[in-house]
Amino acid sequence: MEETAAPREEVLRLILCQLSAYGYANLSQAVAAHTKVPMTADSNSRLAELVALGLQSERQRSRRAVESSTDTDTAATPGSFGNADARRGAKVPGYQQWYKTKHKGVATMAAFSKDGRYIATGSADASLKLIEVDRVRSPSSGSARREDKPVIRTMYHHDAEITGLAFHPNGLVLASCSADQTVKLFDISAAHGKHSFQSFADNFAFRSIAFHPSGDYLAAGGDAHEVRLYSVRAAKGYLLGAGPEEDRHSAGIAQVAYSGCGKLVASASGDGSVKLWDAVGGRCVRTIARAHDGRAATAVSFSRNSKHILTTGLDSCVRLWETGSGRLVQTYSGAGMDAANSQAVFSHDEALVLAPDSRTSSVACWDAHSARLLAHTAEHSQPITWIAASPSAPAFMSCSADECVRYWSADA
Repeated sequence: MEETAAPREEVLRLILCQLSAYGYANLSQAVAAHTKVPMTADSNSRLAELVALGLQSERQRSRRAVESSTDTDTAATPGSFGNADARRGAKVPGYQQWYKTKHKGVATMAAFSKDGRYIATGSADASLKLIEVDRVRSPSSGSARREDKPVIRTMYHHDAEITGLAFHPNGLVLASCSADQTVKLFDISAAHGKHSFQSFADNFAFRSIAFHPSGDYLAAGGDAHEVRLYSVRAAKGYLLGAGPEEDRHSAGIAQVAYSGCGKLVASASGDGSVKLWDAVGGRCVRTIARAHDGRAATAVSFSRNSKHILTTGLDSCVRLWETGSGRLVQTYSGAGMDAANSQAVFSHDEALVLAPDSRTSSVACWDAHSARLLAHTAEHSQPITWIAASPSAPAFMSCSADECVRYWSADA
């Protein structure tokens, strides 16, 4: 491997010359005596110039990370946002409620596995449920046998409300985060595993988690102002945002998301900004300040090809931005979004944008390209607290204040 660090004596000579250039001749002499590096008569700012060049190079690498992230995933995949087929005009499927199950507290969270095979749900009662989608039957197919019930496991290992869920890309591990200041990992392939096999703890309530596409890292955000990255294998945590103060959030983080290739992490914060981070270098590479007219940004997610990010805020608007430039592309309005975790999602084919409407206790559906509000669907008797869209079918899961989670799918 090529040696990238400069020799010790060369670095120390640069430090001595820089100290002398700054007017610290006595300090330079003391450092020379302590390190036994001979003093030179030269007094220059070569070290400062090299540092400036290094910082400039690092910023350029960060910008390239943004550009390559938006390029890597652009191989046209069916239904990707920006695909010509999706621009022809979206139609809202005839969503029907196929299944409902109940927690013992407000249903707060739901997530699909990457392959759409499983759904996990969480509640204010600190419980988790695992649902097998293939066991969810259409409304016209009658009741299932007891052994075919969709809920295949209920898990308990948190001490407070479930605030975030994420499936490992391999589909065998479920991560959950909670107001109890922990993140826990559950092995869903185990026959009777109801408790976590690994956990991360911190001194703040977690609000959101997301797996890196490789599954090796887990991004987390919460009441602290920094994004955490946890190494799943090493069980160690790292902070993003060690740069200038203006690159950091000044309030808690409502949601985090990884881009499709894992080079970027996006964060939405109560300070009203949305930030993009170089997931390797840890630097902030773009800030969308006042993304929602100064109101809190409550959610963020990437389009499938990572060219766009979808954000939600307490201005009751959903907005679509170009990842590479930070340019505003569309604004989706006409629904009420006033909860601290209000969030919009793409449909499985990215033809629609879906979001809970607090004014009607239903799900608002927009044409993703024209931003036209097409319909409201999935009416509830109490406020909807969360929705999660299936990655593989015209279906979504809704959570509600009535303690129920419901699976909605297009007509059979």
